[in-house]
Amino acid sequence: MWNPYLGQTRCIQPRNTFLSGDQYALGYDKNRKHKILRILGDCKSGYMVLGYEIFDLSANTWKVSNDNRDWQIDHYQRGVSLKGHTYFLAKEKIRIGGTNNNIDCILSFDFTTERFRKLLPLPFKSHYSNKLVLSCVREVQLAVLHQSFLIGQALEIWVTNKIDPGEVSWSKFLRFTSSCIGDIIPGSFFVDEEKKVVVVVDQDYNRWIVTGRNQSAHILGPDRYFKSVNIGETRYIGKRSKHGYMISELCRPRVCSSYVPSSVQLQTNQPVKSEESEN
Repeated sequence: MWNPYLGQTRCIQPRNTFLSGDQYALGYDKNRKHKILRILGDCKSGYMVLGYEIFDLSANTWKVSNDNRDWQIDHYQRGVSLKGHTYFLAKEKIRIGGTNNNIDCILSFDFTTERFRKLLPLPFKSHYSNKLVLSCVREVQLAVLHQSFLIGQALEIWVTNKIDPGEVSWSKFLRFTSSCIGDIIPGSFFVDEEKKVVVVVDQDYNRWIVTGRNQSAHILGPDRYFKSVNIGETRYIGKRSKHGYMISELCRPRVCSSYVPSSVQLQTNQPVKSEESEN
């Protein structure tokens, strides 16, 4: 862990061996106690979620949850933090003989109850051909980027009007249909409400490049405003698949659009304890 405001770092050991499909999220409960969520994933099973654990920084303990999970999170989807909770793009598990068609939803984790909440709908129908990225607006609203061939390859940005454990409502912030977008592979984005623009951080797609990739920031605004800024080359951080090409989803560039300086002290390392959850 790193607090850039105080320049403090802390090394936290896992309860057991890291898995290649693991995902992590940071949040806090109603008492402002920070915790880490570890989602255990198995890449050999299509990045199936095997379970999850919670690390309490104040108690210095790992807690293992035995909750049943009726959802899955793709390995390249990263959660965003909003008011202490972490939100993910997730899918309901496909049930044999059921009517589930693997449509994306919003899934949140509550660090007070240490439980996942129920799935909430997106403002559009989402299928495999879509590009979806989750972000937030000033620690106040969620935002989602949606690009699909089903909407004419247009790029849409939606933001929440309201979001709570049982309800969510959305409004469309921007729709961009200019042909100069090209084939954007968004890694992350953020919204500037005052200037009415969206900045999408992108990375060139070329499966044969090994040493580095070019990154760009695309600025999109009303009246088809578009500007692209080269922000340099990133080092190769992905992995080759068994067929010899790079898995692009593992290398998408990330930006932090909602960082707020924090004076929370990172406690010094102590022996880590583990306990099983009763849930």
